[in-house]
Amino acid sequence: MQVRYRLCRVPQQSCLVRHALFSILQLFQKSQRPMRQSEIIAALSAQYERYDPEFQRQVRVNLRDAVDYGILKLKRRSRLFSLRSKRFGEIMDNLVPQGGWEL
Repeated sequence: MQVRYRLCRVPQQSCLVRHALFSILQLFQKSQRPMRQSEIIAALSAQYERYDPEFQRQVRVNLRDAVDYGILKLKRRSRLFSLRSKRFGEIMDNLVPQGGWEL
């Protein structure tokens, strides 16, 4: 008896957003106000010129990670993300490598 395999095509993997968390923090530093998830995604989409759902998913994951790590605060009722300003300098020092970014 001959074994047959069903071949499936692997979906093309889209590229990751480079330095997404750093870009999110810069956005908060420039705006100096709490922002909703939709505002953050819209601003970063315009900055990166990417409007695909995969980009939006990656931004949402980075926002969730930033809240989990204590970098951002999330106000549950209003769903506003805000920067923990007391730790901003420390966070930026740890995010940027000593040799700078490799592009």
